[in-house]
Amino acid sequence: MKRKLYWQPEAATAIIYWSFTMMILFISLILSLENTRPYWKSNLVLAVFFFFVWLGLHRSLLIRNDVLLISYARIWKKRIVSLSEIEKWQIKNRLISITDHQRTYTFTLRKKDVVWLETFFQEKIPQKRVQVETHD
Repeated sequence: MKRKLYWQPEAATAIIYWSFTMMILFISLILSLENTRPYWKSNLVLAVFFFFVWLGLHRSLLIRNDVLLISYARIWKKRIVSLSEIEKWQIKNRLISITDHQRTYTFTLRKKDVVWLETFFQEKIPQKRVQVETHD
């Protein structure tokens, strides 16, 4: 089985990242409005904006058989976590926390991905779940 889920970091970090990325877009638009013809500097800043959008969407959680491959916005940073290494996992609304022997990973996922991941973890490692009460 192979499935790729896209995630965002916790809310404060995601807001800061995407605000910075949108700031680059607005700077590019301001630079392009300064001239009446195409301007190489504004196009260069627009290319930087698209690069940061690509980096922000690069965050993924690839699930293959019994291994989680976690990709971050930093291209060179990847983590491989085996399901047998997971000490505990919990789900609260759209926030997933996975703890192994080294550290805790926290992801924000879409609702349908949370439901799928919860059923996947219930099948593979149900004894390591931490129950969390939600007040909806």
